[in-house]
Amino acid sequence: MAQSDAGQDIRFRLRTSVELVLVPVTVKDRDGNLVTDLTREDFRLFEDGEEQPIRYFSIDPFPLSAVILLDRGLRPSAAKVVQRTLPTLASAFGPEDEFVLIVFDSFPRTLVEFTRDPEELRLAFQRLAREPSAVPGTTTGGPLSAGPRINTVPIDPSARSTLPQARKSVKNVHDALFAAALALRDRERGRRRVVFIVSDGRNSRLNVHSFKESRDLLLAADVSVYVIGVDNARFALGTTVLSDYAHATGGDIYAPLKQAARERAYMRIAEQARYQYTLVYAARPAPAGLAYRPIEVRVRRSGLTVRARDGYFAGVPTR
Repeated sequence: MAQSDAGQDIRFRLRTSVELVLVPVTVKDRDGNLVTDLTREDFRLFEDGEEQPIRYFSIDPFPLSAVILLDRGLRPSAAKVVQRTLPTLASAFGPEDEFVLIVFDSFPRTLVEFTRDPEELRLAFQRLAREPSAVPGTTTGGPLSAGPRINTVPIDPSARSTLPQARKSVKNVHDALFAAALALRDRERGRRRVVFIVSDGRNSRLNVHSFKESRDLLLAADVSVYVIGVDNARFALGTTVLSDYAHATGGDIYAPLKQAARERAYMRIAEQARYQYTLVYAARPAPAGLAYRPIEVRVRRSGLTVRARDGYFAGVPTR
């Protein structure tokens, strides 16, 4: 049940009060289990080092707007393992959730537009199983390919020869997450916006967008990134750019070693994203243009781990 000073539904108020800052928070115990019995009084929230009164507090589940972002530049053995678990991912969503499927290697491309029908995902996963993965020096092909794009704009095939070439498969994680943020930023305000990225974390130097550009767009769009590390990322996930995105946006990281554990991770991530605590406070007036403001969330109970985004952008961009 949402708690607020006015006793009104938090999702309604958030649509009408642009000065309010929403902070989704996940709390876990030492064993990694979700902690769900905290109250508003258990939390302390700071902006730029200054404690802020929590005006609204909710433990109610929010429907999800999710981008499923699949790495198509995996080694063949890793790609087969991921493919076997994907039907479980389609079952992780509830009837009120909406989701879009984007695959990436050199370029992101959308295979399933926003839908609430998990059967569309299952059919797309079946088609992906028949489509070849990325191979060195090329972009992903196959019957679903619409050609490479940058920010959803198709690249002129006649100009592709001028693009940088590489001996290994080129994967642009920053560009993929930038595209995911673009897809989510205009979704309905009363939904939890998340990215589920399945990847080994390898990232080329040929990205159009930088880490900062993609991170800032994710934060501005209130998007949390949840990572499922595969292949080498299972052992070095904390050192990849994927962990940087998860920590910055208040998401989480999973690195399951076995198929059954990976299937459980899909369900757990969806549950975690949907059942986060929601803290809301009133922001200070913003100057002209966008201003980044760091956030810190603490809990009074000891022995718990708190995950929340590192900050947000106040104000509106200047023209």
